[in-house]
Amino acid sequence: MPINSLNFRLPKHIIPVPTPEEKYQKLAPGVPDSKLTRAATGLLYQFSTPLLINHSHRVFFWANELGRQTSQPYDAELLFVCAAFHDLGLLKTFRSEGDRFEVDSANAVRQFLEHHGVPHTRIQTAWDAISLHTTPGIAAYKPIEVELLYNGVGLDVLGIGYEGLDPKLRDKVVAQFPRVDFHRQIAQAFQDGFGYKPQTTEGTCNEDICSHFIRNYKRSNFYEQIQDSAFPNS
Repeated sequence: MPINSLNFRLPKHIIPVPTPEEKYQKLAPGVPDSKLTRAATGLLYQFSTPLLINHSHRVFFWANELGRQTSQPYDAELLFVCAAFHDLGLLKTFRSEGDRFEVDSANAVRQFLEHHGVPHTRIQTAWDAISLHTTPGIAAYKPIEVELLYNGVGLDVLGIGYEGLDPKLRDKVVAQFPRVDFHRQIAQAFQDGFGYKPQTTEGTCNEDICSHFIRNYKRSNFYEQIQDSAFPNS
C-alpha cells in the first residue's frame, strides 16, 4: 500500500472530500472562528443531516466544556473539526465499502487537514480522535483532544458525565442544537451508515446495532475462532 508524505498508509480507494460552498460556512456562536472551522462547518451543513449536524455541534460544546474543566491546554479549533467529521463516515459521500465508519471519517479528516496544510502532528491527533471515538480504554492515553472527543461523544450518546455539566449550559446548547427523538434517530443513522457492511463492526460496540436491525445476524465469537484456528492442538 502506498505511503504519503505524512507517513499515513492510504486507503486502497481514496474518497475525495468535497470543498463546501461558502454559503454553508457560517459558524455557530461559541465555535472558534478560523478557515478550518468554517470549512468543516460548511461540509456539515452542505453534505450531512440535521441529526448529525446537531449531534456534532453538541459533541463539540460538551467536549469543549470538559476541556475547560480540566484546566489543561487543548486545541479547541482541532476539537471542533474532529467533532464535525467524527460521523461523516456514516454518509454516502464519505463512506467506503470495507472500512469501519470511524476509519472512513478519520480518513476524510486526514485528507481535509492535509489539503489545508495542517502539520503532521495535528493531523495524527485528529485521525486518532475520530478513529478511536467508539473504542474504550485507549483515548485517555492519547493527546487530550482524543480523550475530549471520546468523552464528548459518550456524553451526548450515552449521557456519561451529564450531571457534571452546568444545567444552564446544557439548556443553552440543546436549545440551539435540539436533541429531538435522538435515541431512535441515531440508532437508525448508524444502521443506515454501516448496516451494509456488518463485518466491519465485529468486536466493536456497533455490532450491537447490527444485531438489533439485521435479521438472523450472527456475531463472530472470539472463543470459537481460537478453538477453530488452523494450528494443531498443543
